[in-house]
Amino acid sequence: MTYSILKKTTAIGFGALIAMSVANTSAQADGIAMGLKASTQGVGIELTGGLSDYVNVRVGANYAKLNKTLTKSGNDYDFDLKLKSFNALIDWHVLGGGFRITGGAVFDKNTLNGQAVTSNTYDIGNMTFTSAEVGTLNGNINFRDVSPYIGIGWGNPINKDSGWTFMVDLGVVFTGTARVALTSVGGTLSNDPTFLTEVRREEGNVRNDLEAYKYYPVASLGLSYKF
Repeated sequence: MTYSILKKTTAIGFGALIAMSVANTSAQADGIAMGLKASTQGVGIELTGGLSDYVNVRVGANYAKLNKTLTKSGNDYDFDLKLKSFNALIDWHVLGGGFRITGGAVFDKNTLNGQAVTSNTYDIGNMTFTSAEVGTLNGNINFRDVSPYIGIGWGNPINKDSGWTFMVDLGVVFTGTARVALTSVGGTLSNDPTFLTEVRREEGNVRNDLEAYKYYPVASLGLSYKF
């Protein structure tokens, strides 16, 4: 219910802002700015265009890759984390200056793929299994494809003649509950109903551990140049 209300409110707000923008478009909003940034979404590039003196639209892409070993339920996993997302944002510069309130959507292609490090035994769900019973244990974690974003920031590269502008963003992506999939390949129990029940239980444990990431924090620093 809360998410539905948020989507409706965001859509209405965006519609009102765009309508206001079109009605009040001025020469000061002309031009396109391109920027580079580093953030908790990765390294990114974005374009900013002006709709009015008070409203800009931004689109951008972000990417990062990280390899790391994580421990869950006593099992070590070698994970390959890929952050890959695309932002579509509207900036409302409330007083016409650098401060802005931002809302929009994040198209999320982030993935976390892993494989359990070879071990004599594995704790899965509420039971312990041997390596022969489990075989190769693989894991995949991702989130929903499109998530709402809201935040605040500083910097308006469009509201000036040309040159560089320092940009800051602080916000939250409402990513929702993580989607977790664990699979066993080549084990003697890979298709055993009792074993698969414990695998599903372990998926739930991992999902619960990731509940905090339903609200993914965004902190971004960047530079933008208006042409």
